[in-house]
Amino acid sequence: MAAGVPAIDPYPIKFIYNVSQIMLCAYMTIEAFFLAYRNDYSVLPCVGYSQENPAVAQLLWLFYISKVWDFWDTFFIVIGKKWRQLSFLHVYHHTTIFLFYWLNANVNYDGDIYVTILLNGFIHTVMYTYYFICMHTKIPGTDKSVPIWWKSSLTLMQLFQFVTMMSQGTYLMVNQCKTTSFPVVATYVVYILSLFFLFAQFFVASYVKKPSKSKSKKA
Repeated sequence: MAAGVPAIDPYPIKFIYNVSQIMLCAYMTIEAFFLAYRNDYSVLPCVGYSQENPAVAQLLWLFYISKVWDFWDTFFIVIGKKWRQLSFLHVYHHTTIFLFYWLNANVNYDGDIYVTILLNGFIHTVMYTYYFICMHTKIPGTDKSVPIWWKSSLTLMQLFQFVTMMSQGTYLMVNQCKTTSFPVVATYVVYILSLFFLFAQFFVASYVKKPSKSKSKKA
């Protein structure tokens, strides 16, 4: 694409993709909630874990596979030649989340992991709804969308998600929960912390810092 191929915006494919993501993520959110309800999982961490009959395993596998489906986001960025969106945050997040949930699917596949699916599934449902709206609010003659007032709230929701996940992981480590692997949980907390800092940096750069006078005049 950088060699001179014109930017491509495959509307029909993106339409189907965003709708599929909304439906898939909404399903995983609802299913995680009902699995927790049916298995009497408490709000506090350190819930039951079964290697023989893991209640969450199938849903976690679907959640892991959904991270492969997420790679379409990068494909759309590349063929659309939207290089600014191909940031370190984007590449790091999409690559590492796929690898980390491969680890969870093989080691940490029941019990407390339902919280991750519940939170992340909900966040992604809202996020792909936002993407779907952006597709249909384009400013005529440009590739930009009409600003959506709750865009910054979406990033705040993601930060809240990370804080909740880190709190859960810290609780598991402090209480030395026997149903989880301490090294895996410790790695999980450090990893989520890295995402928190990257998303916080993005939030500050996008919504807090004021543009310089030279940039404002140029705009």
